[in-house]
Amino acid sequence: MLSPEGASGVLRMVEVVDELKAKLAEIDAKMEELRREIVALVDQKAAFETVIRVYDPGFELAAPPSKGRRASSRETASGRVTELLKGKNNRHIVLDILRCSGRPTTTAEIAEKFANDADLGSETARLESALTSRFSATLNGLVKQGLVRQAGTEDGRRHLWEISR
Repeated sequence: MLSPEGASGVLRMVEVVDELKAKLAEIDAKMEELRREIVALVDQKAAFETVIRVYDPGFELAAPPSKGRRASSRETASGRVTELLKGKNNRHIVLDILRCSGRPTTTAEIAEKFANDADLGSETARLESALTSRFSATLNGLVKQGLVRQAGTEDGRRHLWEISR
């Protein structure tokens, strides 16, 4: 049995852990909010660039001032994927590709088919991971809606997807 001092120490530790968990949840929520804000800003930036190019076709974007860190290829690839998918319905894209494939398909194959249909050419390899990630999230949402299901795996690790029938 714990002494009163020991019991109060355990209670205090539980309170500290609860406080830490609450702070972690706060941080996660703030990070998600910032991600959404970044996506919105990327979209706004692309819109401004488009309008500027209408009035000044020779306009070239000046490189942002360096703060000792360049954007990683993952960040720029993600931004480019956001730009490519802007105004498109990811769910419809994925469902159409699955319907046309006629067989269970991996997320990477869906990304590859999209890249080919969008005629991305030399950009395809650079955007493959970001496209796969974006379509993976879409597939998870479609599973929750009961529209697609996993149909096994390829290589024992990559999920195969098909339309729920």
